[in-house]
Amino acid sequence: MNSLEPEVEQAVDAICALGCNEVSACIRALQQAQSRPEYQSLDPQQRASLLRELRSIMAVYEER
Repeated sequence: MNSLEPEVEQAVDAICALGCNEVSACIRALQQAQSRPEYQSLDPQQRASLLRELRSIMAVYEER
């Protein structure tokens, strides 16, 4: 991971622990500016960082 804020990194870890389907659901929710418990405490800039990081992580799986 690149240098993420601790709160964002914690959210990434928590969401990834839920599995690929939930990561994809969070990506869709973030794209639609919907709130989910996994990241509700993050501000808009942190949510944008979270979305970028989750997309980056999922891109690895999509390449397979």
